[in-house]
Amino acid sequence: MSDAPLVKSRVIFVRHGQTDFNIGGRVQGVIDIELNEVGRAQAAEMGPIVATFQPDAIVSSDLSRAMDTAREISRHSGLEVVADPRIRERNFGAFEGMSRNEMLTEHPQWYREWRATGDCAGAQIESREDVGQRFAEVVTEVVNATPGTYVFVSHGSAITQGITQLLGIAPGSWSGLRGLDNCHWSILEQADRSPYWRLVGHNIGA
Repeated sequence: MSDAPLVKSRVIFVRHGQTDFNIGGRVQGVIDIELNEVGRAQAAEMGPIVATFQPDAIVSSDLSRAMDTAREISRHSGLEVVADPRIRERNFGAFEGMSRNEMLTEHPQWYREWRATGDCAGAQIESREDVGQRFAEVVTEVVNATPGTYVFVSHGSAITQGITQLLGIAPGSWSGLRGLDNCHWSILEQADRSPYWRLVGHNIGA
């Protein structure tokens, strides 16, 4: 008898394609920034590859850069994209839309706290714990309803905190996971042993 854990569901987390804010080094957060020309090309290349996983559903952040990325997977899978605001990007509060130099100039103390600890309540940045919990909540709801293969299209920080939470690690106390590049994805499989999820692939691209 095999000791391998029984896989119940598989989830693929995809980060949206490139935007002008990505190129400019600006914090996007919950600002609704569209894909740029490169981002649209990235999504078009990624879409048919991720569709080969034969997902049972595609769930996306409701922000346009994620929705437009998800539609490229939808085109090749025949599935409608379901929008869920709970997998939106982390809200970066006072830093939304700002470059590093602007943050250092206007809010130097907050910026240093954020970079040192990952959180900054003074700048009204959504905590990593809260982001991880809301992201994992959506994933858990979907896979518990019907085991299967599911694609979630979201954002860099949100995916990082969500994976960390699903792996049973408190997002606010651990920063060991590298964020995804644009239109790259990670794969987790649900198993019957604690912590009940396994990270089997990370930052995979076309």
